[in-house]
Amino acid sequence: MIDVKDLFLVILYICLIILVIVTTVTLFKVIKTLNKVNKVVDEVDVKVNKLNGLFDIVDTTTDAIASFSDKISYFISSKISKLLSKKKGEENE
Repeated sequence: MIDVKDLFLVILYICLIILVIVTTVTLFKVIKTLNKVNKVVDEVDVKVNKLNGLFDIVDTTTDAIASFSDKISYFISSKISKLLSKKKGEENE
């Protein structure tokens, strides 16, 4: 007759073997998926590096336009302040 203790040990060993097999298969699938993801990330990195030149051009152009608009706004505000100061000077006299 089989003892209950021995039966539980056999069931436990079978469960452990199944767990090891399932874990191994899952790890292989995860490794394959990570390799695919790594390839996609590498392709995206290459494409982003190709666009860096374009982004540099856009950044330089934006800086130049901002500088130009700052100079224009400073010129206009200084002219308006000169006009207002002349009018205040005329009113004080």
